[in-house]
Amino acid sequence: MDHLVARIRRQGRLSTLSDALLLALLANSDCVPERVANGVLLFQQGDQIAYWYLLLSGEVQLFIPTAKGYGGRILQTLSSVALFGELSVQRHTCSARVTRTSEFVTINHSHFIALYNKHADHLQPHLVIMQDLISDSVEDEIAYDFADMRQRCAELGDHSRSLRNRERAQMLEEQGDAEWNNPPSSLFELSNSLSLESRTLEAGVLLKQTMQLRAPGLIRDRKGHLQVYPWCMIGTEMVDWLSSLASETLNSTTTPLTRFQVVGMWQALLENGIISHVNNELQFADKHIFYRWTIGDDNAELEMRATNDHLPSLENPLPSLPCAPHLSDVTSAVFFLSTVGPDALFRMILTKPSSERTAEELELVYEELLHVKALAHLSTMVKRELASVVFFEQHQHAGTVLFRQGDEGNSWYIILKGSVHVSIHGKGIVCTLQEGDDFGKLALVNDAPRAATIALSEDNSQFLRVDKTDFNRILRDVEANTVRLKEHGHDVLVLEKINTTYGREAVIDPYTGEPLAPRQHCCYSVMAGLPEKMVEYLLETRIDAHVEDGYVDTFFEDFVLTHMIYMPPNILCNYLKNYYMRGSTVRPDNGCPLDDAELRIGAKKRVVVFLGLWVHTLGIHFFLDPVSNSFVEELYCCVLEDSRQLPGMLPILERMTAIRQLRENAMRTLNRHPAVVLDCGVYCAHAPAPNPALPFDTCNQVICLSDTSPFTMSVRLDKNAAEICSLAKIKVHYGGPNDEFRLVEVKSNGERVVFSPTDVSIPTMISLNGRLYIAYADEIETLTPLLQQNGPVESVHSSMLELLSSIDIAQQLSIFHTQLFEATDEIELVTQVFGRDQFPGRIPSNLDLLMRRFNEVQFWTTTEVLLAHGPSKRVAMLKKFIKIAAHAKENRDLMSLFAIILGLSNVAVSRITHIWDKLPSKTRRQYAEFEALLDPSRNHRAYRMLVAKMTSPTVPFVPLLLKDLTFTHEGNKTYFAGLVNFEKMHMIANVLRSFRHCKSKYPVTSFDQKKVFESKNLIRNFKVIDNQRRLMEISYQIEPSKRKRVE
Repeated sequence: MDHLVARIRRQGRLSTLSDALLLALLANSDCVPERVANGVLLFQQGDQIAYWYLLLSGEVQLFIPTAKGYGGRILQTLSSVALFGELSVQRHTCSARVTRTSEFVTINHSHFIALYNKHADHLQPHLVIMQDLISDSVEDEIAYDFADMRQRCAELGDHSRSLRNRERAQMLEEQGDAEWNNPPSSLFELSNSLSLESRTLEAGVLLKQTMQLRAPGLIRDRKGHLQVYPWCMIGTEMVDWLSSLASETLNSTTTPLTRFQVVGMWQALLENGIISHVNNELQFADKHIFYRWTIGDDNAELEMRATNDHLPSLENPLPSLPCAPHLSDVTSAVFFLSTVGPDALFRMILTKPSSERTAEELELVYEELLHVKALAHLSTMVKRELASVVFFEQHQHAGTVLFRQGDEGNSWYIILKGSVHVSIHGKGIVCTLQEGDDFGKLALVNDAPRAATIALSEDNSQFLRVDKTDFNRILRDVEANTVRLKEHGHDVLVLEKINTTYGREAVIDPYTGEPLAPRQHCCYSVMAGLPEKMVEYLLETRIDAHVEDGYVDTFFEDFVLTHMIYMPPNILCNYLKNYYMRGSTVRPDNGCPLDDAELRIGAKKRVVVFLGLWVHTLGIHFFLDPVSNSFVEELYCCVLEDSRQLPGMLPILERMTAIRQLRENAMRTLNRHPAVVLDCGVYCAHAPAPNPALPFDTCNQVICLSDTSPFTMSVRLDKNAAEICSLAKIKVHYGGPNDEFRLVEVKSNGERVVFSPTDVSIPTMISLNGRLYIAYADEIETLTPLLQQNGPVESVHSSMLELLSSIDIAQQLSIFHTQLFEATDEIELVTQVFGRDQFPGRIPSNLDLLMRRFNEVQFWTTTEVLLAHGPSKRVAMLKKFIKIAAHAKENRDLMSLFAIILGLSNVAVSRITHIWDKLPSKTRRQYAEFEALLDPSRNHRAYRMLVAKMTSPTVPFVPLLLKDLTFTHEGNKTYFAGLVNFEKMHMIANVLRSFRHCKSKYPVTSFDQKKVFESKNLIRNFKVIDNQRRLMEISYQIEPSKRKRVE
């Protein structure tokens, strides 16, 4: 250490610091400086802060990264000796990279802050405080604009994660007048002021009060093992009582809770110390075991615990004999516990030895593993194997080392919560791994020492851990259970053995030749294969199982929902026709040979059954594709002809006739007159929803010339940009070549979007206040927004908000959004994510309209609050929207719920502190609960648990489904060695199934009944401001920045 101090002294920069202060500063640091190579990122903007850095040699660049790349705006370049870090924030406000090989001494952040608080006068002149370097201007960024859906959905989690508290808003306040002209880079501010622990405590208080009033006999002295335990409850009675309370308070919008789920609710209270086991055991059991409440009826104790966790104090003090809590509060508490219960149950299970985990517990763990990013590429069998061997591990303090470089590899880790630094000798911290990432696998696979040191970068980090022996066993089992079918020396189909039961009698699998035990007819899952071989395998092994058992096979559904990605309908129909004509190519060798006629009839039957299931799965959307539509008629003619020549074809003809009748019914619906969907940007009252908008439907679109003179054209949805340009050329009597014209959208913030000539459904892609232009290529840069694109200057809908109750508005929003959702086909999600130009004839117009509506409601919420007259009106508007969001949740309209919450979370609204301060504590608490549902941690687990509790039908938060699809698509290859990666297709199909499930059980006839409400037209089209700069200008007019007020 003396040598290090002497070196610092020689360089002169810190010469005014005393030896004692310098030694105290370096007391917890390594006396050997870390050498870091050129180009290494020390940390990134938004990372949790762990250290201060003393740069002894080399050069470091501090910069603000851009949204798209590695570069960014440079703040300062540091050279030796520089002492830099953050003081009053929890996450880094900028990024740092080494631009010349450097040597560092890292100083623990908490240690440095403690010293700084004592010796600030001496240290301040030598510090580079990064948050002070942030300049007044911040980058422009557009809010939740869905013109490029994939990018916005991928960034959804980043908005929430980076805005977990109010620090960003305070930073924006300090940046001064420049913000009047430059909107903030982060548009959503999710404060999450009510922590999970606080909410759990409040729920526990309400639950105890309710128990004391309704079932006081549950809490009494209990005798066990010759000992009396005062004021205790019995586990089984607790589960019975809470199950009954949940059935009473939770209405039909949620599925009934099982005893297993109720155990999780009590486990959540046990983990937080609200109840305890008489012998201090940490796992709640549904048995004759004694528990007691640890929260007394003493007000002081409860208030102290609430204050320590920033919980809003209860409006009424708790007397020794509790008063009856309000039913809505009890309902909210029970629903909250039912949401956090599975997470507590998950942690409890993972602390058990593998041998003690029940089948029900393993299923819950498996369901949780499905949403872990690091496991997304693994097969179903591997995830089920992991469910029995994965363990939970938690560490409390940042800086804790999990393992060091050179250690023996004993475990594989997956980050469940928190983050870790990865450091290598000679390079320092090379990267930071976040929630969902994994590490430590390479040392197990190669049986080699650890290649890096892993240390926690933030407190209270949680991990999933798989030990080496279990990891290696699973790898061996995977290989042993994999069957590869080859032709000409190349793999054509890769199967994985699974333990799924079907069938009634023992049979021989025609592909593997293995005898299958009773109810094991379909025990192989397809992992990869050639498209035609997958269809053949499906026809030979899965269709008969459906006919015998009436079971809708998952592999079949996966194939039907995803085949367009790797096997277009024309190729699939051709294969089915050839299979129908030639008969089966696989002969089961079970000692009972079949004659050719039986084989041929069996093959024909399979094709017809396949077609019937295909139609059943896709419904009316099957007939939107002209190839598959005509194939029904073609196959019907073949079956009709065969029925005259082959005996035994009558049942097949009857089935085929029924399919043909479905086609005729569908065509009566599809062969309608074209409808106008959007009339000059306004959703038309006669639009077809809940029936889908079809390719021949039109939009009356206003198009401007470069001189801003407008004209209106009727544009079909299936017309691409090049065709629209051609039609516009005729309209304006232009005689030049088509390729000189460009179709351009100019958004209200000035952004220009030049459409590709192949882009289709252009009118539904345009932003809310966007304008469409026809211009020459050299005129594009001259196009600017019109004054009309700024949106309203006064509230247009305030009278409607005052006239209608929050219940009525929420109901009307739910009706309209359900119609838009019903019109949207799940295949449109695939088209949007994989590319709108990848699937000819498939146009995601209905999805565009749904996402346009989401954007509209979000900006409507922000606009109405900002344009309200006076503080009291704004507070009333804020309360109104929170109430509408609450009723939207009751109506299972999650699209309205999250659009409103994101609208209120827009920084233009969330920064106006005086209106939030005037909200009642109960309303603030309710808003905090809604904000918590947007928490992106654990792959948006809070939202997924909410959806899991709801019964269909629901209107889901579609942007998150698109994010899931994007993550699956971009994180997994579609092909491996020429074979379709069907594990990827299975994951995609799971997302699409969840979309379909939201529509199930919907009474179709109820649409017409709901349309009788006269107020429906009031909520269909909102006038909004969608320019974030304009919203911020209004916001600062309402409440100037702190710096401006001081001046």
